[in-house]
Amino acid sequence: MQSSSDLFESHLKSLRSALGGAAFEDPQLKEKNHLTTAEAEMRAADLSSVKYTLLLVLHKGVEYLGYMSVDFNLAKVNEKLFLDFEGTEVIHCGINETEVAPKEVFAKRRIQIPGKYQKVGENTVRIAFRNRYAVDGNGLHHFMDPEDKEEYLYSNFEPFAANKMLPCFDQPNLKGTLLLFTITPAHWVVIGNELEKSTIAVGEAAKRLEELRIPAAFISKELADAKYNFKEFATVPAISTYLFACIAGPYGFFTSPRKPEEGYPPMKIYMRKSLQKYVEPFANEFFRITECGISFYSDIFGYKYPFSKLDQIYCPEYNIGAMENVGAVTYSERYVFKDPPTEGILLRFAETILHELSHMWFGDLVTMKWWNDLWLNESFATFISNLCLAKGSGLERYEAVWTAFHKYKGWAYREDQQPTTHPITAKIENTEDADNLFDGITYMKGSSVLKQLYYLVSHEAFCDGVKEYFQVYQWKNTELRDFIGVLQKALKKHGSSIDLDKWVQEWLCTKGLNELQPKFEVKDGVIAEFKVLQSEAPNADKVCRMHMMDIALYDKDFNLTTVERVLVESKPETTIEKIKGMEAPVAVLLNVNDYSYSKVRLDIDSMHAFQKNLSKIKDNLTRMMIWRSYWDMVRDGLTSAEEFLKLVTAQLHFENEESIVSGALGYSLSAATFYVPKEQREAEEMVLYKTLETRLKMEKMPNIKKLLVSYLINFAVTVDQKKLLIKWLNEGMGDYSLSLDQRYAILQKIYADANFPLEEKQKLLAKELEKDKSDNGLRAQRACEAAIPAVENKEKHWKILLDEDTKESEHTLFAIMSGFNSRHQEELLKPYAEKYYCALPAVFEKRSRRYAEAFFNHVKPLDEDEETLKRFEEISKTISEDQKTFKKVVMEEIEDIKRVLKARALYKESIKTVSYTHLTLPTSDLV
Repeated sequence: MQSSSDLFESHLKSLRSALGGAAFEDPQLKEKNHLTTAEAEMRAADLSSVKYTLLLVLHKGVEYLGYMSVDFNLAKVNEKLFLDFEGTEVIHCGINETEVAPKEVFAKRRIQIPGKYQKVGENTVRIAFRNRYAVDGNGLHHFMDPEDKEEYLYSNFEPFAANKMLPCFDQPNLKGTLLLFTITPAHWVVIGNELEKSTIAVGEAAKRLEELRIPAAFISKELADAKYNFKEFATVPAISTYLFACIAGPYGFFTSPRKPEEGYPPMKIYMRKSLQKYVEPFANEFFRITECGISFYSDIFGYKYPFSKLDQIYCPEYNIGAMENVGAVTYSERYVFKDPPTEGILLRFAETILHELSHMWFGDLVTMKWWNDLWLNESFATFISNLCLAKGSGLERYEAVWTAFHKYKGWAYREDQQPTTHPITAKIENTEDADNLFDGITYMKGSSVLKQLYYLVSHEAFCDGVKEYFQVYQWKNTELRDFIGVLQKALKKHGSSIDLDKWVQEWLCTKGLNELQPKFEVKDGVIAEFKVLQSEAPNADKVCRMHMMDIALYDKDFNLTTVERVLVESKPETTIEKIKGMEAPVAVLLNVNDYSYSKVRLDIDSMHAFQKNLSKIKDNLTRMMIWRSYWDMVRDGLTSAEEFLKLVTAQLHFENEESIVSGALGYSLSAATFYVPKEQREAEEMVLYKTLETRLKMEKMPNIKKLLVSYLINFAVTVDQKKLLIKWLNEGMGDYSLSLDQRYAILQKIYADANFPLEEKQKLLAKELEKDKSDNGLRAQRACEAAIPAVENKEKHWKILLDEDTKESEHTLFAIMSGFNSRHQEELLKPYAEKYYCALPAVFEKRSRRYAEAFFNHVKPLDEDEETLKRFEEISKTISEDQKTFKKVVMEEIEDIKRVLKARALYKESIKTVSYTHLTLPTSDLV
């Protein structure tokens, strides 16, 4: 039997010969060529009724073959018309009845359709092509499981990567039907957007290919001998190209027992066979969450699940959390739990399931016209999935939903105060801009603003508007004004005079966030006047916004009074009449219940009261918001990291809500790593280590214990502390079992430390790899090897990271980055600082956006000081305006370093006036 590579080469050779021998490789394949808004508008104006017929011959190995027939109507001849195709080779091209030399039309990731071959009305373009499987997670990604050597494929296209798998008009408002055929090894399953219609041996497919006018050379005796199958799928209704899907390989699966008459589509969960045993314990919950979501959305949207099936697939080396391909949702394997997940992790998993499920309606059934409305697509899914968790029947287990939601708002708060912040409705010039829009503003600010809109207009009006939206715009493309229009109509029906056009201008068309602070006067023990002051956060537009919120007042015993639905007007000061005359509080918290999107400032009295009484507040979300307010003050240079870390050591042992503990520990790690001067950093880390050590000894909750252990590993600095970590590896921790991730984190920390002999490190790692032969283990091994503190080792791995022709997957390279730039190796890594700065332009020009950003963030010099700031400022002046991703990350880094330097200066001032007992170095007594 032929090898996989020989089979492919013989097939390619015969195909080239049969189709005229004029095959042509793209000479400019490595040159990025983003689709512009103007080009997309031009195509959308001229094109309609797009239909794709696609055959994929999915060989094992590194390359595959395909045939695409694109039918479309043309309103007028257009000399600038083209198909997007980031492929290796066009083997044959036909436009209408004319065969066209590939060399004439194929270059720089595009297949031109010259006007001389076009005609008004119906047109057909036929392309036979060769392409390489992706290793960066975009396009058609290939992965070989190291445990059983099986090969797996999956597609991932948003926003502009469908053209990395097939020639197409790759823009959301040119929806097209898709008729998919595949030729694969017989033992592979294939998952598309629609149900599979038939499977036959490839040798029996000649008649079907003839009917489709697909060249017979796409099947061969060699493929038949290799036992390849031919599959046909039902026609996919007209959807956007970024929602097309093809997943193939020997995937295992679980099937939902639900029947169609119960109101649910056919549902399966797919995963690599080597992971099936880990997925099985959670498969029923996966199906149950999905069923709860379908019921909730069908009711609140007034529209049944719109597609024929719902497959959900775990994908290896997946770049994002999940993707809403029509009928075939793909998920990261981070949601395959090899160790018992905490409640917080399960909550995140449930939210992800419901987020992607909601897209089947909002995004897939009704789709944005262009990427400037990406925010509405993602924001709506994020908000409605959290609302589903809060209100959906059968989802009561996930009661911490809004506390976790507030924690993740930090993503938005950080990005919305950068010089690169943008309005929610961003201006999009090309698909690079679209790629950069998958950020905290699009997801968390947008969803927070929709939560504000929901509270402003009421649940009933919001749901009425959404129901009409799906009825009016099903299977169409829409703009923001369409969504706002149905909500305005619903408001009028419910008797409201709220002007949503004004709301849109304030919230969606301006950038940045507002800072809100209470100001009140007290006479004779009661509030004489209460105002909310409104200003702009750094880098925000000069605008005040309307906020509908609740306000919390606490008396001296910390009893709570909540004033609901307070309207803060679009001006610097708003007097709140309904609070006038109430008993004077000892503490006030604006925006309690978190309905608005704003930075809440605490007045000085409230700040001190909360510091002393935080544990008396029973509501988890409220405490999470207070922690957030304190952390904002640290980031803004209003209070020192030293003061914040004292709050952590004093209050952490009272907290039992996972999101809060996780948030507080995350803030602590950032404070100690970045906002504390280098001279005091180890002392602060030792204090935090001791605090966590003390809590761990008496901790009973498994989810909190897991968090504590993870951060103890992070804060372990001394040789003795690291020896204790080794003891945990070898002897265990009593009633707690280290997770796989924690074991590898310990190993990487030991590998980076020159105090431990290399032979000892290798024995420890070999012991772990003997138990774990998965891709996780291999990536952990690469990270450990890159962490070895030796000059020649660093140089070896530096060259790997800069190799533009590498065959390594990006996820493997990310693992190498994490080990290469290990903390406490500053001296060893000094020679690479200048090399790093010099390498950046080429990395951003020639590598994927994801790789370039990872390289920028994870390989940069570890010391954020004045010299680093100066160097980045110099680099920023050399970046051209069209290098948008590069410009963005450099500007954000400059802003972050300025905050770091300001915070460190404040820390130095603060410790001049306080006792040094806070920094007493503790000893470890944890065994």
